[in-house]
Formats: sequence, structure tokens, C-alpha cells
Amino acid sequence: MMAAITSAENGNRVILVEKMNRLGKKLLITGKGRCNITSSIDIDDFIKNIPGNR
Repeated sequence: MMAAITSAENGNRVILVEKMNRLGKKLLITGKGRCNITSSIDIDDFIKNIPGNR
């Protein structure tokens, strides 16, 4: 999805096809944003929340 957004921002025509009824649904259940690489939390907090980094 991030690649599609970037491509569209650069003037390309983009079509995303999703089997489920909602695009990106699984991203919403990835540990309250801790597993989401687009998270806006502080980088130190982000790294602390990655399993195995505690």
C-alpha cells in the first residue's frame, strides 16, 4: 500500500485489488501500531516494542 501511495503521488495510475472487504485490515491488528513500520511513535519506543529487543 505504501508503494502504491508513493507511485500515485509520482503521477502513476494505481489500482489496488484486495480479497477482503477492507484494504489493510490486518495492519490494524499488528500490536497497537508497534509492528507498523509507519508508526509515528518515538524511535526508541518503537525499538523497545519489537519482540526480542527488551
